[in-house]
Amino acid sequence: MKIIGIRNGDGRELPQQVYLMPDSAVIKTNKPFFLPHFATTFTATPALAIHIDRLGKHIAPRFAHRYCMAVAPAIKVTASGIDTPQKCEQQSALAHGFDGALLLGDFDAFDANEGINGTTVAIEHNGTPASNGSLDTAGIDYSTLISQLSKYFTLKMGDILLVELSDNGINLKMGDTLNASCSGMPRLTIRVK
Repeated sequence: MKIIGIRNGDGRELPQQVYLMPDSAVIKTNKPFFLPHFATTFTATPALAIHIDRLGKHIAPRFAHRYCMAVAPAIKVTASGIDTPQKCEQQSALAHGFDGALLLGDFDAFDANEGINGTTVAIEHNGTPASNGSLDTAGIDYSTLISQLSKYFTLKMGDILLVELSDNGINLKMGDTLNASCSGMPRLTIRVK
């Protein structure tokens, strides 16, 4: 299983940042997120997880909708203030791919005729609405994205495309509770410890 992360896309060409995450980065709903000690700040942003359901390479945009049948709300945690000599922290795999960096909700099938561009992911931080977004507001078309990524990666069953939907990060601290919903349906609850 590959997890391909995407930030700051415009839907026409590859996003400004594409990164890979290990499967050890995933924390499922109702499991705690333990704040690591290797960074000073951890921020959470809403993301949409797109589950790849078939094998494909060099996929044409008009066929891309056939390659995913389920989505889930996710919360992408990014570390900053990392104790590392690397110069460009935000591009670092250490900032994006550490264990527990992806809080992943339950997947739900969607109507292939409607697509997922309008699917909204909303985060509540300690019971208060904090951040939300959709592929539309992020300027990303999922068919174009799948097509573009398939030029570089062979997409396989079980792979996840993780599209960050907002730059509005939530600073995490011990004792916080995060809830995420996908188009109004609650699918993720995480406690920060």
